Amino acid sequence: MIEILTLGASPAEEDCAQLGRTPDFQRLNRLEVDCYQAALTARYGPPPGGAAFARDTSDHDFGRYTELALRFDPSNQAHARYAERVDEGLGRWFHAGFTAPVEYPDSTTPVIHHADLAGAIRTAISIMRPPFPEGEEAIANLSAHYPELVAV
Repeated sequence: MIEILTLGASPAEEDCAQLGRTPDFQRLNRLEVDCYQAALTARYGPPPGGAAFARDTSDHDFGRYTELALRFDPSNQAHARYAERVDEGLGRWFHAGFTAPVEYPDSTTPVIHHADLAGAIRTAISIMRPPFPEGEEAIANLSAHYPELVAV
């Protein structure tokens, strides 16, 4: 039996794109979800074989929004352990060595810091170089899971 664990669109204590308020919401929402997946991968490693990150899309009165989810088999011990770890999520982007891909000084003028996932990952890798705690492991996780984005 497969379960889907919804993880959110960004770290819990960070602002994120708001449906119905943020200009270019769909693009910024996708960027934040992609970056959140990369940040979780940096912190916890990729999902074990057979488990996978997915997109959980929902309709709302103001439109459609997407959150990151994990598809896993709770009867598989490796899957269950991984789900328990990533369910903790991240409080802030910097907890995984990332910077916010977008900041929201107010609801109508987002400031985009990373135009795409590749830019966010490359910036994170440059931040995580030693002496960043657990930096080597995070860089190895990103390099293994996103080799085409890590290559310069």
